[in-house]
Amino acid sequence: LDVKPKQSPRRIQGSLSADALCSMLASLCTSMPNTTFSQNNGVIALTKCASRRAGFATAFWLILMGVFSKVAGIITSIPDCVLGGMTIFLFSNVLISGISLFGNLDLKSR
Repeated sequence: LDVKPKQSPRRIQGSLSADALCSMLASLCTSMPNTTFSQNNGVIALTKCASRRAGFATAFWLILMGVFSKVAGIITSIPDCVLGGMTIFLFSNVLISGISLFGNLDLKSR
């Protein structure tokens, strides 16, 4: 995915500010602070889709599925070995995307 250098610092600053705000709100609700996970990078590398609209649609469906107990029962009936296999697949994609980032860097320059 193409990253425009002029927009990257603003996006990084915005995401760090949003993460800090969510962690503060979580602590006010006596909950653990939130963490950002790198699984999204693996999913984006796999699907080539980094659209905000797709993220909002995913959030809508996850909330909708969490509200209805029948759907939640179906999801919790997925065997642990299937979830483990999907987790290994997802984290291997994260590893491969990280290795490909190192392949694009010029590590010999000073």
